[in-house]
Amino acid sequence: MYNRGLFHKWVPGLGVLALIVVLETMFLLINPIYAGNIGLMVSSTGITSEYFMWGNFAQTIGMALVLPLIMRIKTRFRSKELMITALVVMALLSLVIATTSSGGVVVGACLIFGAAKMLGMVEVILPLQFILSPTGDKKRFYAIFYPIAIISGQLGGFLSSMISLDLSWQALHFYSAGTLLLGALVCVTFMHNQRFARKMPFYYVDWPGILFFATALMSMAYIFSFGKQQDWFVSPRITAATIITVVSIVALIIRQLKIKHPFLSFKLYRKGSVLTGIFLLIGQGMYMGAGSIMSIYTQGILGYNWMTNSAISLMMIPGMIAAGFVAFHWCKNQIPIKMYVFSGFAAYFLYTVMLYFMMVPNLNIEMLYLPQILAGYGMCSLFISIWIYTFDKVPQNTMLPSVAPVMVFRSFVMIASFTALFGWLQYVLQWQSVGNLAFYFDTMSMTQNTGTSIVRDIQLGAVLAANKTLLGYTIIAGLGFLTFIIFHPFGQQKYRIAEYRLHKSEKLKKSELPELIVN
Repeated sequence: MYNRGLFHKWVPGLGVLALIVVLETMFLLINPIYAGNIGLMVSSTGITSEYFMWGNFAQTIGMALVLPLIMRIKTRFRSKELMITALVVMALLSLVIATTSSGGVVVGACLIFGAAKMLGMVEVILPLQFILSPTGDKKRFYAIFYPIAIISGQLGGFLSSMISLDLSWQALHFYSAGTLLLGALVCVTFMHNQRFARKMPFYYVDWPGILFFATALMSMAYIFSFGKQQDWFVSPRITAATIITVVSIVALIIRQLKIKHPFLSFKLYRKGSVLTGIFLLIGQGMYMGAGSIMSIYTQGILGYNWMTNSAISLMMIPGMIAAGFVAFHWCKNQIPIKMYVFSGFAAYFLYTVMLYFMMVPNLNIEMLYLPQILAGYGMCSLFISIWIYTFDKVPQNTMLPSVAPVMVFRSFVMIASFTALFGWLQYVLQWQSVGNLAFYFDTMSMTQNTGTSIVRDIQLGAVLAANKTLLGYTIIAGLGFLTFIIFHPFGQQKYRIAEYRLHKSEKLKKSELPELIVN
């Protein structure tokens, strides 16, 4: 007997909703690594920060590896088995990360943590999608779910920083493990033992393709994480990782095109909307990567600590809420998506323009409220609008095997590449600015005894000049994306006036037809 629900029939409707919300909150808030705590984790364990960055990327990669197999796994095992396994594995890996002193163990634990998180999250998202959108409208679901998920990520980062400040970062992982085990106990008590659908075997799974995909992504993550530390291609390890990445991608593509049951489907990428969506994701990744410029400014110039930076990130939440309300209205009234995409890029564009003029040595923290609200609106609106435009008309059975590369491209490749690019350019431009300011340093050192204060002023000036240059390049690129959006039809008719006149002439001909018959 099959049952597509999650809980026993004796659980009331409000109880089902409450349990789904509680379990989904666990999956959204609990992570193996919290970016705001990396400094504490480095000082406590002695592991370099690059391993924690690599582990952070590995979580996203683990989620992407499982996504194409979700429906086959869901039909092979019971929902109760998947939920309990996912929660228990996440709890055990949280304990491993809290107690280990090996960077490789951290990376491996994060990879498996991401896979388990995706397995459990999908079990909760499917009934939640039916609750939020009973008619099956994906636009309505995205407009509600994405703001909740992104805001939960911001709150999770702030809460993790606050708990780590009061207790320790290990205590946060211990509490997370206990919470996950309580969630597993809830699943044991309230979830039924019936299957979702007919059991499907695993012998069609393309295991070599999964291996190629994982190898390519993990090697790429290693490059982005350790590139700056090892001076990029000067390091033989970075060169070897690059070769492994290229070979794995080529082998993956060749295998997926030749076998009968591929792990990934590339047919979807022939659609114009998907290619346009991938191009827009490049712009989104550029703006999200530009957040590193903000971090450099708040930490290096204003001197804020990690707790204050987490509080600054909370300023994005009002913009995210506004983006969710706008998206819901947009989807409810079936308004074309073009101007909603434009509003997201425009908000990010204004964010970078305001930051450009705010690159000064001293700034009141209240001045950052409006830029952060704009950044929150831009991030949330682009997550919703680009995903809707890219996959709105794609069937569910076609979407799951094809969406993993797009998800990795959006959440890992673009953010990591632009963060690494901005970090490298900031370093190069900072040294260039120091060279430009060296003349003033020589002049002042000869005329007065200034001590080390001049050195500090020169360094701060170089950082500000490098940040302004990077923001200037980002503003120019943002203008290019806004221009593209204005002229791109987004699936609508390009020549509305001609179309209107054509329909009007056809109506006139039809109205004249009865007169001709009478005559």
